[in-house]
Amino acid sequence: MIDEPAPGPDEQRQGARREAPAASEPDGSRSTGALFTGVAAMCDTAARLAGVDGAAVAVLSAGSAVRELVHATDTMAQHLDELQFTVGEGPCLDAYRHDRLELHGHLLDENAAMHRWPVFTAEVSALGVCAVFAFPVPGAAGPAAVLELYRLTPGDLSDHERDAAMTCAAAIGATLQQNWSLQLAAAPTPSAAIDAAAEAGAHLHHAADPFTRSQIHTAAGMIAVQLGVPTTEALDRLRAYSFTEHRPITSIAAEVIERRLSFREHRDDLKER
Repeated sequence: MIDEPAPGPDEQRQGARREAPAASEPDGSRSTGALFTGVAAMCDTAARLAGVDGAAVAVLSAGSAVRELVHATDTMAQHLDELQFTVGEGPCLDAYRHDRLELHGHLLDENAAMHRWPVFTAEVSALGVCAVFAFPVPGAAGPAAVLELYRLTPGDLSDHERDAAMTCAAAIGATLQQNWSLQLAAAPTPSAAIDAAAEAGAHLHHAADPFTRSQIHTAAGMIAVQLGVPTTEALDRLRAYSFTEHRPITSIAAEVIERRLSFREHRDDLKER
């Protein structure tokens, strides 16, 4: 059980002490029985217990080339995660790649952070975010996801807040593994379980879903056809277009899928970028 931090002088925290939600507890994560059931409640709990302004949980693939934002507590948390997906750098990616905590309570005053993530830190400065913290979510063989936290004011996490976030990250990892075990138990073969999970995800992912990135990879496939390039290059061009236009990559992808935007018409512009 994680104890609630004592009320500070500037704010009064409400509610009784409570544990991070159990793996089987239903919440707003996609749908009951899905791979991400229970994760949203744990993400919300992590933000509360760590005393931060917002949090997000992103699941990553090997090499961190494919990312899925499972839940974000607010639009800023969603934007910070999407920014790292777009520019290809940031604490979430490094926490996943190196399986280590990334704790930056004074991000904009850290020369090392600005050297490691020059584009990310410049964009974060404009957003008014002063502190970011990334916790690897343990999987069966290395990190399966990352718990991302942010603050609009500078300041390190206290030992209690850091430990609470680590406990929530571990609980999220246990939940993901338990949900996957349930998927395996309900399917005749592992391949069938993967197919069932993919089918469930495809059913749940739609344009109105603010978290899914499935449409980004669909758009990248369409751009690859339009430009006659590999899908990896198409995804890079989609990211570059999003960054230079200062628009969310999900919005750009939606326009491509709806055929309101064709990269074939911007072929020369993209080469210059």
